[in-house]
Amino acid sequence: MVLPLDQQHFLASLVLAEHHQQVLGAALLDGQPDRVAAAAGDLQQVVATLSGLLQRVQRGGRLAPALQLRLQRLGQGVAQQREACLRRGAVVDRALNSIIPSTRASTYGGAGGRPYGQQARRSGAFTQLSA
Repeated sequence: MVLPLDQQHFLASLVLAEHHQQVLGAALLDGQPDRVAAAAGDLQQVVATLSGLLQRVQRGGRLAPALQLRLQRLGQGVAQQREACLRRGAVVDRALNSIIPSTRASTYGGAGGRPYGQQARRSGAFTQLSA
């Protein structure tokens, strides 16, 4: 099957986008934030190019069914990776909150914004201690 020129360019960009999606998936599994950021940036650039080519292809006619299927799979994969990033972000936020408490008002004992270990209020009844 011979594809028109626009669809050939689209196919080349689609292959490149699929490759960058795999690189991003590997970076997510490794848990390396720098690699995730770089791979996501690369994927974003390729997808922007792919989007422009898709508009040109659609003006010239219909996209081949096999390419439509691959494009749908790419979209589903990106959605899954986005969800994985959101989940990982939530895990990191929870871990940070366990190490460094948040600045939100506490439900118990948060009177006056005093630091930990201080009494919430003093009644004044015991002003002098003796043994």
